[in-house]
Amino acid sequence: MLHRLGFGPDHEANIVPNDAEFDRRIKQSLAQQDARRTKIEAELLRTHGHNAIRPFFILAEPAFNSQLGQFLIRLMKLLPYDDWNVVYLPLDRETQAAMGGGLPLHPRQSIGPIDELMRERMGGYFSQYQDAKRKVDAHIDEVGIQAATDVVGKFVTYVDNMPARILDYVAEVRPMIIALIADVQSKGA
Repeated sequence: MLHRLGFGPDHEANIVPNDAEFDRRIKQSLAQQDARRTKIEAELLRTHGHNAIRPFFILAEPAFNSQLGQFLIRLMKLLPYDDWNVVYLPLDRETQAAMGGGLPLHPRQSIGPIDELMRERMGGYFSQYQDAKRKVDAHIDEVGIQAATDVVGKFVTYVDNMPARILDYVAEVRPMIIALIADVQSKGA
């Protein structure tokens, strides 16, 4: 049946990921981010002679190195090094000018208040997931799995839609975070 549908038995959709698979996916995401950065650096060097950039992560290590990170990676399939979470910022004024001057310099560190805010916001999504799962589990315990299929289906749809909601939120706050960094730098100059 799988072959008729165009899937082989070893197709990614048929494999329940284990720790090694998640590690492989994270390493692949990191390698792809490194390739993107290298390409941007090469283009900046070719066109402007300056290419000192570094990735800035909207959700930094404090978010991913926790139970929240496991939720984002394993359930939401949102990897820390993918495009949605990365902004390349210049490390020096020459590269900043080459990139158009509109970006702030990379702060060269994690920004505690931003990290805390993002952990709080992502924690809200995690709490919503946990609350919904508890309700579904309680409903199944009460009526049985056969009678709960409609509720389970709605929960699956809810969970399937959650990554898009998270990505939309990050896309909304990304320019605000970058503007905040630029504002702080302009006041410190």
